[in-house]
Amino acid sequence: MTRAIKFKKKGVETDAEVIERISTRFQILDDMTKAAIRGDIRAMIVQGPPGVGKSFGVEQQLERASLLDTVASRPKPYDIVKGAMSAIGLYCKLNQYRHKDNILIFDDCDSVLQDELSLNILKAALDSKRKRRICWNTDSYKLR
Repeated sequence: MTRAIKFKKKGVETDAEVIERISTRFQILDDMTKAAIRGDIRAMIVQGPPGVGKSFGVEQQLERASLLDTVASRPKPYDIVKGAMSAIGLYCKLNQYRHKDNILIFDDCDSVLQDELSLNILKAALDSKRKRRICWNTDSYKLR
């Protein structure tokens, strides 16, 4: 359940108001992550200053949701990609995690958004159709 965020018109927030505002935003992040895990939403972009706990909160929800996989020694249905990624790397990772219940997290992976080929692959993966088809029509040793 998501709560509305209220903003003050003028003045400085009290410590209690700051804590409430931050708490509300992290609750929204938890709710959105749970919705992604359930498959209710296909994608989310989480943006904010470094070091405030955005990635931590998302990872925590994913770990809770995959606890049975961990206990049963099954592979986790999610992966967290950190750092740079090429277009072919993105294509291969999307193929590896193509199943309905799989989730991919790109954490500080800005190269995906700055490369036109990677961006087109990502747009195809996030298309609103129920079934999506992504093609790689050039040769690469990674596909062999």
